[in-house]
Formats: sequence, C-alpha cells, structure tokens
Amino acid sequence: MGKKLSISMITFIFFLFVIFSAGFFTGIYTSNTLFASKELKDLTEKEKIEDFEYMYNILKDNYAHFYEVKKMYGYDWLAHKEEFIEEIKNTRNNIEFYNKLNEILRKLHDGHLYVASPSYFNYLLKLIEGEEIRNFIEFKPFIKMFKDSKKNYEKWSELLGSVNPSHNSSFFVQMRRGQKNIKTEILEEDKIAYLRVNSFLIDKDQNSKNYREEKKEIYNFLKTIKDYPYLIIDISGNEGGSSEYWIDAIVAPLIGEKGFRYSEDKNTWFYLSRKGKYTKKNFEKYVIFYDEDKFKESPIYDKLSEEMKKDFTICEFKENLSKQKENYIEKFFKSNEYVNFKGRIFLIIDRGTFSAATRFAMFCKETGFATLIGRSTSGDGSLTSYMRLPNSGLIVRFEAGTILNRDGGSFFIEGVKPDIELDVPDTNAGYPEVRAEILKQKTVELIKSLGKEK
Repeated sequence: MGKKLSISMITFIFFLFVIFSAGFFTGIYTSNTLFASKELKDLTEKEKIEDFEYMYNILKDNYAHFYEVKKMYGYDWLAHKEEFIEEIKNTRNNIEFYNKLNEILRKLHDGHLYVASPSYFNYLLKLIEGEEIRNFIEFKPFIKMFKDSKKNYEKWSELLGSVNPSHNSSFFVQMRRGQKNIKTEILEEDKIAYLRVNSFLIDKDQNSKNYREEKKEIYNFLKTIKDYPYLIIDISGNEGGSSEYWIDAIVAPLIGEKGFRYSEDKNTWFYLSRKGKYTKKNFEKYVIFYDEDKFKESPIYDKLSEEMKKDFTICEFKENLSKQKENYIEKFFKSNEYVNFKGRIFLIIDRGTFSAATRFAMFCKETGFATLIGRSTSGDGSLTSYMRLPNSGLIVRFEAGTILNRDGGSFFIEGVKPDIELDVPDTNAGYPEVRAEILKQKTVELIKSLGKEK
C-alpha cells in the first residue's frame, strides 16, 4: 500500500490508542509495592489527608497542564491546597472521600485526570492481558501497580456498589449508557451519505463483541454508498475511547489500496515533559529527556514562558516504540476488506471531540483523508501516568507531558482546528443531539454550495 507513516505522527497517534511506575513519595521515589497488601478500611482523617497530599505533591511536580489551565480558565489549582484539605477533612466516610478527590481534580477541566473507578480499573486489567497493549508505553511502567491493586479495588467495588449498583457494571456499559452508538443516513440519494459515531470506546472487557457488530454495521453502510461523491462522518461530541476503532472500522475500509501520505510540513510537534522525579523514574527506559543545554538549543525554547522553561524539557520517544506503533497501525490496513471510496469526505468536529476522536481529526489534518468542518476539538497531552495513593489504594490517572506546535501553541488549549469553521456556538440546548443536527445541516448546505460552484 502506498502510504508513508512519519515517526512523529505515529508517536502522536499512539498516545490515545486506548483510552487509557508508580512510586512512593518520601523525598525520593521508590517502589509502590508496599501498598499491595493493604486492605481497604475506614480511612481516618489523617489517612485521607496523607493521600491527598501525596496526590497533590506528585501532581505539583509532574502534572503537565497547570499553566495551560491557568491561561484558559484563570484558575490556579495549586494555590487552593489548604481549601482542598478542609474539604477532605469534612468527608464523613470512604465514599465521600472518593467523590471529593474526583471533584477536586475536575476543577482542572482535564478529561484525562481522575481517580480510577473500579469499572475503569477492571477495564485496564483486561487491556493489559493483551501483549500488544501491555507493551504500550502508557501501560508498561504501571503493570505491577495494576496487578497489585486488584484486591484493593475489589473492596472499592463492593463499597461503591453497596450504595449504587451501577458502579459494578462494566466500564463500557457505564460509558455507553444504553445509547445507540452508530447512526447512518442517506441525506441525498446517490449523493450525500452520513455516518455518526458517538464514541470510539471498544468493549475489550467483554471480548469486543459489541465493537465487532458496530464495525460490521459501518462496513455494510460504507459498502452501499461507496460510489457516492460525498460522505459526512460526524464525531462532534465524541469523547474518544480507542484509536483502534477509527483506524480499523472507518479509515482502513475507506482508504483501500490508494493509501495515504503524511504531509511532512504539518506534523512538527514538540513533546514536553515535566521534570519531576516521578515522571523521569517511570519513563526513563522509554523516553529520552533533553538535558538543559540541549533543551535551550531546541527550536521551541525561545517561544516558551519562563515558567515552562524552568519546569519542562523536551522528550523524545525511542525509535523502537515508534516502530512498534507503526506495525500496530499497519496490520489494520492489511487485514481489512476495502470499500475503496473515491468521493470526498467531510469530518465534523467540535469542542466536544476529545481524546481518540481528536486523534482521528489530527490524522485527517495530516493526511488529507478528510476535510475538517465545524469547530476546534479539545486537546490533551502525552506521557499518560498513574499513581497509587498510599492509604486508600486508589489510582489516579494524569498526564505528565504536553504537546506544542511549531509556533509554541498548546495542543491542550487549541486542539485540532477545522479546515472550514462553522458559525455554531460551542454549546446548545439538548447537546449533543441538537448540536449534531445543526452541524450536520450546515455541512450539507456547504456541500450543496460546492455543487453550485461547479
């Protein structure tokens, strides 16, 4: 197949293949295994504060997006430590403590920052059973932590399930909430087809049965409209899941034998990492961290604020990992039946497009696979990390790296920008259904105007 996969793009796509080294902080970071044998009990006020301060200290030195959040929302999370501690003190039991931690983390407006629920934890355990997934850098440093936490999370599952049985349903079921994920329409016979995918989450904790059915449904639809001149793919409001979904179920059958080529002038990204000891310890086997002199010589250095120059450095993923991800992507193009769609594709995006869905938008931007239409997506970062709290045994997910473009702009702030921006507010009553309908109709109007120009 005539396609070229650039190393920088492969690395970029890889960060969200699945949505979704621990240490113990005592001035230095050592193994987290001493937590493994602890049984969950009613936490004392002192133990809850210890857990919060452990989390706070690791985030303070290793979390990547404090500066971006402050710029976007004018909110200095780190300045509210004492306020947070008082809130922790007021929690009456383990459940309130669990909820309060998530509430505190939500103040950073980061969809990749949270306390892992029992259902999400079980989903992670299922993911790492597969050798390919287990070797991804976002999991590899933390495999032992996940395995050692299994019994503890069984206790959390019992506790949370005792007040809300839905806590014990699978992560996939919780996220889908019984909603149909795929919507297909013929908007104009023999001319305009429409495919909406609400989520890219794959039910790997249930052997991907639902995903296989959805993939088949998408393929059958694409096959029926393969001769249409226009296809609209709508991922507005899609919060992600796994990039495997859009590669395997959408791109591979559509791209066929024509392949694709990355635009070398669009994929210059700089991956910056916090300089914290926790990050360095967990990722030093897989990532090259620039020393201070080399960082100063990088093209991005002079475009950074003084705060970022102090707290970040550039990181590069080692070549063998990039090659691994290239092979992972390659297999889907070799194993799929092709539709060989020859028409023009429009991808609808908006601020509700996030994570693996944002990766799809980036792929389209860099390969010309589709014209992006709508509003800018939400962005995220890199170096997905996990920590385990010492008393509760709860696991917190966070990002230790951020991504900047060549002019110093933040991907976390800017996301992926559309090729054609639509004048649609970022929020609508009844979102996402009402908003999706507005975006769809405006895209159809644009396509029809293109026909008139001819």
